[in-house]
Amino acid sequence: MTQGLVRSIIAAVVGIVVAFGLVYLFQIAGNNLSPAEYDLETGEILIPLGSTIALVIGWFVGTFAGSWLAMRVSGGNGAGWLVAGAVIGAAIYRAITLADAWWIMALAVLLPAAAAWIAQRATGMAEPVAA
Repeated sequence: MTQGLVRSIIAAVVGIVVAFGLVYLFQIAGNNLSPAEYDLETGEILIPLGSTIALVIGWFVGTFAGSWLAMRVSGGNGAGWLVAGAVIGAAIYRAITLADAWWIMALAVLLPAAAAWIAQRATGMAEPVAA
């Protein structure tokens, strides 16, 4: 029993590292493609749409990859959903601290949850639907 628990914990930690690493890579790519600009009049940093789109895609791809890996390594669904919860928490924190629009906050929850659900289906560990 403890061996399965340790395996799930390690799988979740590795999945979180993979997920956050991919989110970071997408964020760097978005910032390189469309860098932020500083508005001298208002003193605000203007984040372009391209950077935001890259980050949102990173949330999805990172959660999918991290959840899929965690579910495959652990042999269950819990570790993958833990990865999704970590990405959701970080995405909401980022959206709130930068006072993003409501749709960014909605995507911060919906995209990682959808990615974990798709990862669960892709690993074949979904519960069969009773007819």
